[in-house]
Amino acid sequence: MSLTSVTIPNSVTSIRICAFLGCSSLTSVTIPNSVTSIGERAFFYCSSLTSVTIPNSVTSIGERAFFYCSSLTSVTIPNSVTSIGNEAFYGCSSLTSVTIPNSVTSIGERAFAYCSITHLIIVNDMFVFFSPKGYEGHYSIPENISTIIGGAFEGCSGLTSVTIPNSVTSIGDAAFSRCSSLTSVTIPNSVTSIGDFAFYECSSLTSVTIPNSVTSIGKWAFEYCRNIENVYCYAEEVPSTIYTAFDDSNIENATLHVPASAIEAYKTTKPWSSFGTIKAIEDSNGIESVKERGIDIQSVGGFINISGLDNNETVSFYALDGKALGTAKSIDGNVSFSAKQGTIVVARIGKESVKIAVK
Repeated sequence: MSLTSVTIPNSVTSIRICAFLGCSSLTSVTIPNSVTSIGERAFFYCSSLTSVTIPNSVTSIGERAFFYCSSLTSVTIPNSVTSIGNEAFYGCSSLTSVTIPNSVTSIGERAFAYCSITHLIIVNDMFVFFSPKGYEGHYSIPENISTIIGGAFEGCSGLTSVTIPNSVTSIGDAAFSRCSSLTSVTIPNSVTSIGDFAFYECSSLTSVTIPNSVTSIGKWAFEYCRNIENVYCYAEEVPSTIYTAFDDSNIENATLHVPASAIEAYKTTKPWSSFGTIKAIEDSNGIESVKERGIDIQSVGGFINISGLDNNETVSFYALDGKALGTAKSIDGNVSFSAKQGTIVVARIGKESVKIAVK
């Protein structure tokens, strides 16, 4: 359609489904205060629309309402809005910032996926979490986040590492899909489910730690992770999944580390059985390898002291049941970590796991 601008009359109370779908020449729209809702796909593929001001009368923005409005550079969301639908602003590649008011209590999956937003959005006292495409470097997800919703980090090609807190219980569909710079991920012992496509095409991912708490892994969760070398799965019962969770061709040269009590179950269950090597975690102490690096490990007074590390190298610590105890980043090659005396702690240093008796 050749429509370039439109002023919606005051008699209109809602913008219906697909009202301006495919109006690729539309550059501006004026929405009156009479409008209370913007329907699904209302401005779908309005690729020339540059800005929109949503009036304070609107309470809901429907699914895919501004889907692939690729010229949209700014949007104002008023305090009246309580819900933003799935993929509402998906593919708005020129959108670099957006402010979500406290009135919003619900945001759908992938609502801002493939935008160029360069800051994080935490909604409704950290109920859900987004890290849109423009974010770069390491990020520690704040405590109290319970759900990493679908598409939260999708397409964050600059994300290199992430710390997931023990408050998180589920990782949504495509949550970290196509995070092409992500090299390793440790999932905490609070997580019970990993969604479909969760880490799809994370092409730099070499190491994954899956805790004992995980009971299900969705389809294509780690598909096309072409550089996976080690997967540490602490689940004593093989997590429910389908054979497409991992790509056979990508794991035939990788090593799966599992509890000794469950090793036979993993060896006979797809897709786990497709790993080139399957070995017991208890056999993966890695002590000789870390010694070859000049790393020294001592324990005294309830502390684990590690020296000889690379500067800023991250060490992850686990209980024998796979529960994540915490991480520490080296300062001048040294790490000190507090743990309960008399226990055995597994330290992940690079690609190796080392069992340490805490004295």
